[in-house]
Amino acid sequence: MSISAVSSSAGAASSSKPNVSGQISQLQGQLKDLTQKLKATSDSDMEAQAKTQMLQMLQAQIAAIQSQIQALQQQQTQQQIQSKDGALNKAVLGSEESVAARRSNLSTLGSQVDTYA
Repeated sequence: MSISAVSSSAGAASSSKPNVSGQISQLQGQLKDLTQKLKATSDSDMEAQAKTQMLQMLQAQIAAIQSQIQALQQQQTQQQIQSKDGALNKAVLGSEESVAARRSNLSTLGSQVDTYA
């Protein structure tokens, strides 16, 4: 018996979609499907050599998808850190601007002294 076809999910992590959570969810679904195929293949009455090849191929695909999920999770974590840093930078910048505005509103000592002629 020969292996007819096995779907590939290469490139799913390199997609340009901004929704990382959606990509992770999609990959987790593919991972679940491949895990079910792996179990079904291991329980099948397939020829030993073909069964071994199929199991190895499925295991390689599972490993690739797990790597993609891990990379996406790291990307998601990095984006969260960057957004928190960005918010913190904006807050610091805003407080610096308000201090500068208050300083510009303060007048110099010379303008506070009344001069009489």
